[in-house]
Amino acid sequence: MGYLSLEDIYPDDVEKYGHMRVGMTDLYVKDNHAVYGVVTRGEYRELTSRLLRDEAVQMIISAKLAAVPVDYDPWIRRIERNRALRARYRDKFDPWEDD
Repeated sequence: MGYLSLEDIYPDDVEKYGHMRVGMTDLYVKDNHAVYGVVTRGEYRELTSRLLRDEAVQMIISAKLAAVPVDYDPWIRRIERNRALRARYRDKFDPWEDD
């Protein structure tokens, strides 16, 4: 399976809100998936798009974006997050599994 970019998953949202905000909201959803009860990519996509319009969540995202270092590398963050998910959930959870 090839890598899907944010533009592939959230084309309208990336255009409207920008890569960093959409990406940080996407990571927020993936890091808090148990709270929201989402497990499929479609559910992630839908929830992320909805939370981009939620003012309370976007206040959290704005604080996270303000704390991002100048040399922030989202690829390293994603690699570390995927390793942690794989170690924690093994075969029980796959954030990239299709609906």
